[in-house]
Parts: sequence; C-alpha cells; structure tokens
Amino acid sequence: MTKIFFLRILILYTAISFAQDSIVWNSKKDKIKIPFELSHNLMIVDVVFNGVKLKMIADTGASKSIVFSLPENDSLVLKEADLITISGAGISEKVQGYLSKRNTLQIENYLDNNFETIFVFNHDISLVNKLGVPINGILGSSFFKKYLIEIDYQRKKMTLYKSKDHKFKKRKNGYIESNIEINRARPYVFLKTKLENKELNLKFLFDTGLGDGLWLFENDSIKCNSIFFLDFLGRGLSGDIHGKKSRVESVSLENNQLKDVLVSYPDVNFFDKSTLIKNRNGSIGGEVLKRFNWILDYENQKIYFKKNHYFDKPFNYNMAGIEVQHSGFQFVREKAEQAFSTNTINLDKNIQSNYTENFIFELKPNFEIYSVRKDSPGERAGILVGDRIIKINNRLSHKLSIQSISDLFQSEDGKQITIVVDRKGEILTFKFKLEKIL
Repeated sequence: MTKIFFLRILILYTAISFAQDSIVWNSKKDKIKIPFELSHNLMIVDVVFNGVKLKMIADTGASKSIVFSLPENDSLVLKEADLITISGAGISEKVQGYLSKRNTLQIENYLDNNFETIFVFNHDISLVNKLGVPINGILGSSFFKKYLIEIDYQRKKMTLYKSKDHKFKKRKNGYIESNIEINRARPYVFLKTKLENKELNLKFLFDTGLGDGLWLFENDSIKCNSIFFLDFLGRGLSGDIHGKKSRVESVSLENNQLKDVLVSYPDVNFFDKSTLIKNRNGSIGGEVLKRFNWILDYENQKIYFKKNHYFDKPFNYNMAGIEVQHSGFQFVREKAEQAFSTNTINLDKNIQSNYTENFIFELKPNFEIYSVRKDSPGERAGILVGDRIIKINNRLSHKLSIQSISDLFQSEDGKQITIVVDRKGEILTFKFKLEKIL
C-alpha cells in the first residue's frame, strides 16, 4: 500500500499582525469560478496552501479544514501552530495535530492570508488509494460561510459571489428556496423521509464530503428495515467505517421527491455521541446532492436548489461486493512507432532491412482487493482481500481506473464479471454475476 505521508514540517510561532480583512479578491468581476473534479460524488479542488499545490475535498460537513498529506518530497511551513487533540465523528482514539492560523490559501483568484487549518501528522488516511486521486486534505465549512457560493454539479464548478446585487438575484431564477440551520459553522437541512410507510421530518447535515446519498442514525423511531446487508461505508480518521446498507422509500426536498434512495446506517461505535448536535438524524451526501445545483447562503440561513440531469438516475450500489484500491505502481511497456536502421546485405545478396522497435515505459497503478463483503458474489466466487488484479472483463488493470471499476460493479443486475488476479504469484481466474439484493 502506498504511503501518502512523506514530508518535513517546520512550525513557526510568529507575532506578525495582519489586517482584519485577510481575503484578497483578485478579480475585476464580483464572482470567482472554481472548477472541481467529481470523483465518487466528492468535489476535489486544486489549491495552493502556503505555496504548495494540494488537492482538497470541498467538505461542508467539516467545520475545520484539515491537511493530512503533502506531495512526495515536498515540505510545508505552518504558522502559529498549537498542538491539539482532535475528537469527533469517526475518531475512536485520540488523534493529535496542529491547529495553525495565518496561513495562505489560494484557489483561482481567491486568496485568504489568514486561513486556519488543522494539520494531522503521522496518520495515514490513504485516500489516494481509495479514490485514485492524491487527496491532501479537506476544505472545511469555514471556507463556504464567507460568501454566497453556488455549486454546479452538472458543470463541475463552484462560483463565489462577492455581493448580492441584482445580477445574482436574476441568477436565482428557477431555484427553490429553503431554510437551513447553521450550527458550529455547518449547515443542516430538514427533509421529509419515508421509512416503512412512516413519514418523518428529519434533520440532516448538508455534507458534500460524504460520497453516499444518505446516512441515518438508528434510534427508537429510526430503524433499518429487514432488507439490508452489512457493508464497508468509508474511512474516517480512526480507520474503516462499517454498517448496514438499505433503502428508504423516499426523500423529499420541498416538492422534489427522490424514490428508493440508498441509505447507510453506520455502526454506532463509529460516532462519539457527545459531539453530535441535538436532534441530528444523519447526513445527506454527494449521491443525493449531485442531483441538484445549489446556492448556499450561510448569513441568511438559506439554500436555493434546482434539479439537474443527474436527478432521474437510479441509486446504484456495488453489486460485486468487492472494494478495490491502489496498491503501488508498475512500469508498463507500450510499443512506440517502428524505426528503421541501416540496410544490410547478406551473403545471398538479398537486401534485408533491420528494424528496431521503440518502447515507452509508463508508470501505471496496481489495483488490489481491499474489502470483500460477506456472502457477496465476489466472496462466493472465492476472491480474497489482497488479491492483485490483472484483468477485469478482459481489460488489463493498467487501462482501468478506480472510478471505471466502481461504475462497472454498479452497472447491471446479472452482468457477467471475469476477474484475473495474482495471489502471491499464482494466477487465478474468477467468474460471477452482479447481484441486486436491494
């Protein structure tokens, strides 16, 4: 498994004073557009943090921004850093880090000279392995609350608005307005959720850092139905998160109803209940959020949303029951164009042309089985954790990506899957069909 922590840290305590207004708007327009990459329903943004280029997940569900890795062989300066202990959801043991202020963060034409972040050291989150993209940190909710921000999942861009002038009011045409609650710098929405023929008004954290559609916390009134399976749900600072996966009958945002929505019920041991705000019932994540475009107004505790082309897509899940991750790299030889050498004449006086073949060697990722769900098609076929993938459906692994593998495993009930793996030097072939049980 590739380690993503390779860095040198210099901690600076400084008494330099800065102006109160630390934001620099390097644009003549009243808006700044920020493109993002959408991977596993997560928005990944390119930033420059204290002069170092990083990739961060834009996460409204995290009250603080976090940096947990750097590009290999890079170094980082942290300013005004204090050693702290971090607690919260997904943290079952003490995690130490530095709370650092007066950093610089640049995203496109947006510059913050007093950016606050937590740096978590010696804690391998390895998101590069799970997403296939080298993630260095989380851009928390404190970034979103400073301006009006529009999230366009369809065009994969965010837009910051400096003011609420008439142009922006026109932009809101076609959007539906709804109230939200801001608590500890994080937004909460209220949704009608139908469970077992019972409609409940539930309070959800608006969480762009969650790839799933819905998470619900079981209690006396919220129970998972009888049709579910136990699954790997994700990864927190303390490690892997497991729980139940099922469906709810419907979720309604104002008059927009989504049916047969996938829902996860995380293991209660994963959450420190003392950190959850009162009456919170769960989280709404990217699999639901990406079906709308959003405008967030923290100051007035409002959101505006409208449907996009993702709205009618079905809620699919991994029907293979196997999770794949990066596991190092391999050199792959690709044949280049043929080149000619000098002609030679043999003893029979026949002219022969010698050819030299040129090859390009490229570094490509290896993939391995990271998790196998109990009683899934993958497990019944005999696939094991640690198996290194050579081919899937006759395609070499180096021509695949984690996203394309994920899409394949969610594609079609009954689809035939053939996987060739290397198990400690032994080449094995497994065949199974995707199986829809929810």
